[in-house]
Amino acid sequence: MSTLKVNTLIEATSGGATFFTNKAWVNFNGTGTVAIRDDGNVSSITDNAVGKYTSNFSNSINTVSYAPTLQTTEYTLDANSSVHAEVRGSVTGGANGRSTSSLRFSTTNGFSFYDMAEIICVITT
Repeated sequence: MSTLKVNTLIEATSGGATFFTNKAWVNFNGTGTVAIRDDGNVSSITDNAVGKYTSNFSNSINTVSYAPTLQTTEYTLDANSSVHAEVRGSVTGGANGRSTSSLRFSTTNGFSFYDMAEIICVITT
């Protein structure tokens, strides 16, 4: 098998866009004992508290300016609340939860931190 290594891929058409790649992704159960279902470049998930997690990367990412995308498959029947995931402050109290070796984030039910049965996190650069 051959390995293709490139620094930048650009669409062949005139004015083509640069291709951006996912550097890490994980699908995990955030309730009870946290368990990774499947992943790419994620070594572990840390359960920091109810609804608060850290995704630890197997291989560091070259920048903290990556774009995290978070998704849950939970829903709520309460019309006054919503379920969402967001990047939170770092474990050490920094301004955001991004580092080259991990991402800290949380899930809430709109009013309080909440453990989700399925959480998906994708890191793109």
